[in-house]
Amino acid sequence: MIQVIIYGDSIMKGATPEGASKYRSVLPRFLPRLAEKYDLAVINRSRFGCTIDRGYAMLQKDLQEKTPCQIALVEYGGNDCDFDWKAIAADPTGEHKPKTSIESFVKTLETMAENLLQRNIQPLLMTLPPVDASRYLSFICRDGLNRANIIQWLGGGEQMIYRYQELYSAAIMKLALRRRFPVVDVRSYFLDKHNYGDLISADGIHPSEAGYALIHRAFDDYLQGAMA
Repeated sequence: MIQVIIYGDSIMKGATPEGASKYRSVLPRFLPRLAEKYDLAVINRSRFGCTIDRGYAMLQKDLQEKTPCQIALVEYGGNDCDFDWKAIAADPTGEHKPKTSIESFVKTLETMAENLLQRNIQPLLMTLPPVDASRYLSFICRDGLNRANIIQWLGGGEQMIYRYQELYSAAIMKLALRRRFPVVDVRSYFLDKHNYGDLISADGIHPSEAGYALIHRAFDDYLQGAMA
């Protein structure tokens, strides 16, 4: 049996919105099937809202405690690239930074992978599923944030939200190629669809149940090739 630890955010928790403010996990529909098919024992350290710095702290704790692990999936970026939208709505001409700068994100991700390799643990990276910028903007403005001010700050319109998130996903792929780290290119599975709108949930940032089924397929394809 292969020991696997997942370090991630709400995507790897399988979170999808249910109603206006609640989320449910669809992971039980998919993860056990992969675990059984490929004989995996999985520990899931994913946390809702988790950034890579918090993930790095969890990894260090596991390494210090010598938690059994042969493969570690590292999935971050969706929260790291996000902004304090309330502050932006209040001050659209001010300078606002993401939760984690792209430079710090890449450096920490590379450090995590190196730390894993030093312990003879295989790091496995994952690109980010795309967001629906229009839905996400509506979601963050649902309680009255000034939409016009946010668009003013974005400069290039609401699609700048997509571009910010795309930057982090591209950085993951670039790092994987540069360092030859294995990577599951989930994003390509979504973008390969003529219209991936049905694969994104109402909040614009989490996959729908159909989207998670596609992520399951991406991992199934990867594992099938890796285990061959």
